[in-house]
Amino acid sequence: MKKVLIITYYWPPGSGPGVQRFLKFSKYLREFGWEPIILTVENGSYPSKDASLVKDIPEGLKVFKTKTFEPFQWYNILKGKKGKSTGVGMVGMQEQSWLQKLALHIRANYFIPDARKGWKKYALKKAKSIIQEEHVDAIITTGPPHSAHLIGLDLKKQMNLPWVADMRDPWTTVFYNEFFPRTESTKQKDKSLEDLVLQSADGVAVVSNGLKQEFLDRNDNISIIYNGFDETDLPLSIPQRNKRFTISYVGNFKPNQNVEVLWEVLSEIKKEELDFSNDLELFLTGNVDASVTQSIQLHGLQDNLNLSPFVAHQEAVHRMMSADMLLFVIPKSERNKLIITGKLFEYLATGNSILGIGPVDGDASALLQDANRSPLSDYKDKESIKKQLLIAYQKWKNQESNRVEVGDIKRFSRKGLTEQLTNKLNTLCNEN
Repeated sequence: MKKVLIITYYWPPGSGPGVQRFLKFSKYLREFGWEPIILTVENGSYPSKDASLVKDIPEGLKVFKTKTFEPFQWYNILKGKKGKSTGVGMVGMQEQSWLQKLALHIRANYFIPDARKGWKKYALKKAKSIIQEEHVDAIITTGPPHSAHLIGLDLKKQMNLPWVADMRDPWTTVFYNEFFPRTESTKQKDKSLEDLVLQSADGVAVVSNGLKQEFLDRNDNISIIYNGFDETDLPLSIPQRNKRFTISYVGNFKPNQNVEVLWEVLSEIKKEELDFSNDLELFLTGNVDASVTQSIQLHGLQDNLNLSPFVAHQEAVHRMMSADMLLFVIPKSERNKLIITGKLFEYLATGNSILGIGPVDGDASALLQDANRSPLSDYKDKESIKKQLLIAYQKWKNQESNRVEVGDIKRFSRKGLTEQLTNKLNTLCNEN
């Protein structure tokens, strides 16, 4: 088999889509003639952990871990917190004191391109020895953190192997950069690093068409390889009918996903439908920002709210399967048309109805329509949101199934997407 060195900061016991993307690729790469070798970090600063994901690591997979320098410990001291963990996206980013504002300024302007850049010198040294000892044929770096691509950049210069830069999110235009107090020189430095990586990589992989269009001016060899879903994660049996009409959201719920119109609509239905007040359960699982729960309470939905902290991935999938309706919200930001979150594919695979809210002309909306689902409703489209909620509620009340035929979504399976990745690797190796 050919060998590919995958450089990824996120790996079990870390959790989330950043972990699962290459964990799942690694699970299936051997079936397409490639042996994965993982280079990751010891004791990474993960927002959340899921030890159950370890079971998906293929038997005999070589995983190398190195030390790193993590500035989060000092950053958190300035914020008045302990440890080196970091928040998710914008959750908890509403800083108040001058000390916290100073911490945010340091994070925004001294950790370029990101606060994991201290891993580079350790990872680079280890990567070079792995390449020589294991006779590696190709390299993949995946970001965020985009500082991982700087490791790939140096390896390309020194080892001259085919290199794929995997971009799971935008780099300089990622939505949370809008909320950081970044100086113009910081923005320029970050942009120059982004340009250099894109121009130097032999190939680029992205998770949406919007990202492809964003990077196309700097690299014309870009493949869209979605995050997808793993069929082996889905339970074989359909859960029994819920005692309450359950709307579920699974994942990080950030302040720029807080759709006031949704809570208004649910509050209205409670007043208009006699049984809805007792029937409704709003089940939110994951890191939920305080602003979201406050809005829910302000609209009189506190008795319907069921908050759960982060759970293991298998339990998260079970909650998706058990829902009567799944809530999907694209963050409000300047370039949110590009966003397709990892959980959307698992949402689709469940067959449950999806209430999607976000840019109606974005990539996620097009993907939903392509999968024979309702497109996204605009953040302020009260009529559309209410109509979809009432249809789903009436089906539940009449004991009708809310499930729909999943259609032709096997093209989003992790195994099929791994084949796409190996096709790209094979092409690059043949060209070099």
